[in-house]
Amino acid sequence: MMTQRRIINQTLTFWLCSWLFVSVKSLAESESFSQIKFITHSPYLLEVINKQEAPESSMNAAYLALFKQMNFFPRAELTVTSRFETILQGKEPVCTFLMIKNPAREALYRFSLPTDFLLAHRLYQTTNTPAIPAELLNPGGELASLQALFNTFPQRKLMLLKDRSYGSFLDGEIAALPESAKYYRWGSHQFDSDIKMLVKGRGEYILAYPYDIKRESPKYPGVTFQSNAIAGNSAIRTGHIMCNDTPASERFIQRVNRELRQLYFSADFLDAHLRFNDPSAHEALKQGLKVLQAL
Repeated sequence: MMTQRRIINQTLTFWLCSWLFVSVKSLAESESFSQIKFITHSPYLLEVINKQEAPESSMNAAYLALFKQMNFFPRAELTVTSRFETILQGKEPVCTFLMIKNPAREALYRFSLPTDFLLAHRLYQTTNTPAIPAELLNPGGELASLQALFNTFPQRKLMLLKDRSYGSFLDGEIAALPESAKYYRWGSHQFDSDIKMLVKGRGEYILAYPYDIKRESPKYPGVTFQSNAIAGNSAIRTGHIMCNDTPASERFIQRVNRELRQLYFSADFLDAHLRFNDPSAHEALKQGLKVLQAL
């Protein structure tokens, strides 16, 4: 009996010491993260992580779940996308959120595992612009290429946010377009301003997520949006935390990745992505999550 009791006590002591070690280590890590400058282009995410306000999007809900699990809420600053490169090239540790990977960025910066995921960009227009002709679509109804569209309609415009990446594939498609086909805007609001400008007729097309159109379209009664997928583009877009390469930001990325590998299997993470999306997207999002769980 005494031997059994001693084993139980030793086991409890081991687990208590292990828990205290992990807790102290996590606290020390969180304190070291306070030296990192956190920036975001999203005023909505800013409110969620700075004030823990209720999220209104799947991306923000995913970040809220992540930082709750980390027991660390960064104090972020709002910065326009066009200033990110300048800030990240400084010597102090800097991280930003909701970023899409592309080769140019991966060569310079450190990325976390995916923090959020959505159905990928589609090419959107309103019914004020004639539908894309069938000869420019593949058998699956996808636009063969952006270049084919603007070669056919050189007077039309694709509205883009300056210095935003749409992912490697779409960035390449955009780069191949003549400058006359592109209408660039500046600002912090990533997609609601694009949609507003589309409705006002500043251009004929935008690249947007189905989620954003679903969220914003009730603001424009009487306006009908239509869209096409673009052949070759991935079905799911993943967002990431992006940091410059410093010891502090590297520690932060490592901690985030540890937490994400657990979070991918939580009900909170799945709910964050289903709650704000149309039920028609749920099966594709569940399949996307399975890909993340295998990382």
